[in-house]
Amino acid sequence: MDIFTHMFMGVLACMALLGKITPEAIILIWVMSFLPDFDVFLEPLQKIKKMYFLSHKAASHSYIIGLIFTGIISAIVSSIRNGPFFEIWLGGFLGYSIHVSLDFFAASKVPIFYPFSKKEFRIFADRAINPFLGMFSSFNILYMIGFFYMGANYYDFMVLTNIYIIIYSLYFGSRLLLKIIIQIRSPKGYQYIPGFFLYTYLVLENHESEKDITFKLIKHSIFSSKKKELIKISILNDSLEMTFYQKTKEIGREYRFFHKWNAIIPFFQESEDSINVVLILAESYSRMSSYFLSVVFDKKTKQVISKRESFGHFKKWKIQGFNS
Repeated sequence: MDIFTHMFMGVLACMALLGKITPEAIILIWVMSFLPDFDVFLEPLQKIKKMYFLSHKAASHSYIIGLIFTGIISAIVSSIRNGPFFEIWLGGFLGYSIHVSLDFFAASKVPIFYPFSKKEFRIFADRAINPFLGMFSSFNILYMIGFFYMGANYYDFMVLTNIYIIIYSLYFGSRLLLKIIIQIRSPKGYQYIPGFFLYTYLVLENHESEKDITFKLIKHSIFSSKKKELIKISILNDSLEMTFYQKTKEIGREYRFFHKWNAIIPFFQESEDSINVVLILAESYSRMSSYFLSVVFDKKTKQVISKRESFGHFKKWKIQGFNS
């Protein structure tokens, strides 16, 4: 989830507990509400050492690691400030848990029980990055800062905090309820993908038959029964495309995004000697843009010529008929 929402949820937790716990605990709640995402600075080391726990949204996004890490930090803070250790620890772990829970709620899978288990989980009721939620949260942060400088008193802040808690509870609750309803009503092979707005969502339909596999990405609205087909791709089971599609899926396991997300749609570009397989992640779909993995193979030797992952526009692949 975006950094602004992480920070603002930390602010709300701080405001709700203001005056009830020590200032050190309050500060630690806010710091820990966004600190886990600093694991992005470990990514260069992960690429060198190939160690799982150094990856973004890996070990740092575990409640167990959070409990240990905040315990260490709290011990240091309490010894320096001569404050109550367990109260500071509770505050730090609360902030850390808020961060992990928000990411658990969104698209990326996180190993919430690491190091006891590397199994990753997600609720997937909202986008990993929702620009509209991010803008709303950043505006609210600025508004609360302005509210402070306007001379608001403690009571006014508590009223505003409660209003924000209700708004965000309704937002996340509505997201979760919509996902549950759609998942219950959807047949096997359908995957729910939240939209940027509360009233829209995507469904990835994956149909397998003796003849082929068909991928459909369809946009829905809760206010209309009309559907909009965004993408439709079919691959014959005994085709060359299917062979290279399977190979590319295996390669995708090496990449963190393709390991954490699984709504994959393939595109193909062929020449006389090579074939380019492009896998897009439907979880990140936005106006014909998405995160993708592109792998070019030699047709004769079936060896990989090049690999590339990025976020970009893939409309050109549809126009040029890469799919089927």
